[in-house]
Amino acid sequence: MNIPLGIVLQICATLAFAGMQALVRGVADAVPSGEVVFARSAIGTVPLLVWLAWRGELRTLGTRNVGGHLVRGGVGVVSMWLGFVALSFIPLAEAVAFSYVTPLVVVVLAAVFLREHVPAYRWVAVGLGLVGILLMLLPLFSTHGLAAEGAYIGVGCALGGALLAGFAVTQVRRLTLTESTGSIVFYFSVVACLASLVTLPWWTLPSLEDGLALVALGLLGGLGQIFLTAANRVAPASVVAPFNYATLLWAVLFGAMFFREWPHALVFCGSALVVASGAGIALRERQAERRARSRIAP
Repeated sequence: MNIPLGIVLQICATLAFAGMQALVRGVADAVPSGEVVFARSAIGTVPLLVWLAWRGELRTLGTRNVGGHLVRGGVGVVSMWLGFVALSFIPLAEAVAFSYVTPLVVVVLAAVFLREHVPAYRWVAVGLGLVGILLMLLPLFSTHGLAAEGAYIGVGCALGGALLAGFAVTQVRRLTLTESTGSIVFYFSVVACLASLVTLPWWTLPSLEDGLALVALGLLGGLGQIFLTAANRVAPASVVAPFNYATLLWAVLFGAMFFREWPHALVFCGSALVVASGAGIALRERQAERRARSRIAP
């Protein structure tokens, strides 16, 4: 275990993902969302395959659970598409903040579908997270917020994407019982590429600038996945997971720098509650792991 390295890798992952989302927002008005999903998935596969080849793990791409990958890929690609559509209608930081609903959704789904025992503190965290969501919604659905065309669409897509991402995470948990991390990421990209081709008739020929942005966001998405995987290899997930919320800091920075967006104070308050609830769950899980190890240790 190398906890400092794991934290650095996790922060690198958040920077890569925030950069990807900023680029998605930048091309949202000029490039159809289905085309963006294809670029993210197809180009993002390149660094993944290079990384797996470097580690000598290409052989781990074999699978016997095609159905499981199709379910995970189908749900995941719709979640990704909704997230990208949301970036067309609401500011970058708000879209990222709403994505933090996913860990709270996973708590509920784990109880319902995986029959996991959910301690009381997790339900308290879910409740706090819901209060945070309501706070974030207030400025968007106020008189001034509704002046921005498509606020309802953007928020609906962001929350829908976060909800489906929770289903995808639940399915990933099942896949990890038999599948390698590389195969899970690879087959998701394959399914996403194939699914996005359905929108091919609506694609446009991007300008040179937009084309370079599509390549860059695909590479950043793939690199972010590698950093995320590597972080969880070298450090416990419960240690590095709270640093995932650094994505919001990058999103606020990029939104201010490139789109002149500055979130409403209530968005900061609401996202702080959502972040605190998710980080609290991660920290409590880490404490539980420590207690379990201490009981096992001679």
